[in-house]
Amino acid sequence: LAADRHDVDALIAAGLASLDLDDIDAAIGFLGRAQELSPQNPRIAEGMGAAYVRSGRPVDAIRFFEQADKSGISNSSLWADRGLAYDLVGQNATAQDAYRRALSLKDENSVRQRLALSYAIAGNREAFEEELRPLLEERDYNAYRTRAFGLAVLGQADEALEIARAVMPRDLAGRMEPCLRFMPRLTKSQQAAAANLGLYPSATRIGRDDPRIASA
Repeated sequence: LAADRHDVDALIAAGLASLDLDDIDAAIGFLGRAQELSPQNPRIAEGMGAAYVRSGRPVDAIRFFEQADKSGISNSSLWADRGLAYDLVGQNATAQDAYRRALSLKDENSVRQRLALSYAIAGNREAFEEELRPLLEERDYNAYRTRAFGLAVLGQADEALEIARAVMPRDLAGRMEPCLRFMPRLTKSQQAAAANLGLYPSATRIGRDDPRIASA
C-alpha cells in the first residue's frame, strides 16, 4: 500500500487481516477503499459482509454475502460469519448449515460454540449439549460461558447462573444475572446478538425486532 495505495489486492488483504485482529473499523476502511476502486469485486463483498455482521448489521452483511455468491466466490474462513449473519436475523437452520460448512473446512472451538448457541436459540437442547460436551470436557472457559447463555435462552436461568458463579469472578457473575434472566424474553435475533456480540436491546425493544431484521 505504501508503494501503491490503489492496489486492490493489497487493500483486500489488509481488510481481511484487520478482521483477523477484530479491528472492524479498519477492515471496513480498507475494504471500502477497495470497493471504490473495484465495485463488483466479489472478494470485497464477502469481506464487507464479515465486517458488517461483526458490527451488528446482519441485513447489510447478508446482502454482501449474496452478492459474493452470485459470482461463485466463497472464502472458507468466512463461513462462520455467514452463519452468524443468519442467526442475527433469526434464520437458525440456515445459520447452522453455514457453521457446519465452516467446521468441515476447519474445526474451531469458537465456531462450535456459535453452532451450539444456534441450536439453543432454535430450542434444540439435545444438539446444544452434544455440540458443547467435548469442549466442556477440555475445560474450555468460553464453552462454559456459551453453556450459560444457551441454558438461559432455553429458560434455565438458575442453572445458567450456577455456571456463571462457578467460572466467573463474583462481581462479573453478579452483573451477568439480569442479562441471563431476561434472555427468554428476547427474540431469536436479539438472543444471538446478546450471546455472540454482547449487544443487548434497550428496555423498550425487548422482544421486538428492528423492522429491517423482522423483514429478513
